[in-house]
Amino acid sequence: MKINKVVLAFLMAVGIAQAEAPKVTAVLYASGGNAEKQIADVMKNKIAEAGFHVMKANTHIEKFYYEKYKEKGVEMISFYDVLNMKAIRPLLLKNPDFGAFTPFNFLVYKTLDNKNDDFTWYGHLDADMMLDIIGEKDVASRDAFRKMVSGLDNVIKKELKPVKEKVFPRSKPLPAVTLTKMVKKFEAPDDMEEFVEDFVMEHDGRFSKHNFIIAGFIDMKFEYGDMDLEFDKYDAYWVSLLCHFEFSNSIFNRGKPEAGMFAPCSIYFYVPKGKNELHVGYSNVNNWISGLDFKDEKRMEYMRKIDAEVVETFKELGFELIQK
Repeated sequence: MKINKVVLAFLMAVGIAQAEAPKVTAVLYASGGNAEKQIADVMKNKIAEAGFHVMKANTHIEKFYYEKYKEKGVEMISFYDVLNMKAIRPLLLKNPDFGAFTPFNFLVYKTLDNKNDDFTWYGHLDADMMLDIIGEKDVASRDAFRKMVSGLDNVIKKELKPVKEKVFPRSKPLPAVTLTKMVKKFEAPDDMEEFVEDFVMEHDGRFSKHNFIIAGFIDMKFEYGDMDLEFDKYDAYWVSLLCHFEFSNSIFNRGKPEAGMFAPCSIYFYVPKGKNELHVGYSNVNNWISGLDFKDEKRMEYMRKIDAEVVETFKELGFELIQK
């Protein structure tokens, strides 16, 4: 009986410790000086060891900021949008909301402070942060996603041998609504591929009128078909990467480059098999504000204004919000 009580007390202590474990938004790693060439080589030639590939590389974004706004707030900032096609497939089949981070951004940046911060920083949102934004509760799915992400991290650490790390603790709770979800009903098309192509053209044109750009695109349904992998739960599934230069310049180029972990925004679209419903979802900007403890009221007001503009643009396309 005494042994059982001791074991019970130990298990309770472990459970409490796990429950109270501090949450983090991200851990970024650093290499000395400007390490962009080494990082680019790893992203191109090494991450395949972990099953990943770069879906789209948007490098040297600071050049666009300078050309358009004549501002130089960072020495360098680049986005590598990465995904593991095989590992993410069963997760997408169980929960389409994994599209919010399929791909997710591998951020690389260097500040202008070569005296106190002569390092290139790199990394991504913490796996649990992404899972919590998605709202995934299934233990097996969470474990599988963590394992997939840690495979990438292991390659990065092995190849780049970081000399420093920076933890971004999650001091605030995530917002009540982490994913913005909308749906558009449509009449059954004669050709689903043609329907998707027409919609994508309309979508891109509509968002361009609101000064957004599409920074990347992947048709998951097509890619899995090309790989002879089953993905029949959906009649269509694709992801567009949405970016707004004025918005991103106001944050990444003005003192908060680490917020680039959240960008560009992966907007996922899917049509459930046999249903005439086009669903769309994405991680909204309140996750940025909570995850990185933004404090400037004017900046937060502007961020929410742009986020609201995304919703309004989707409404123009015939979507309606899904309330939680």
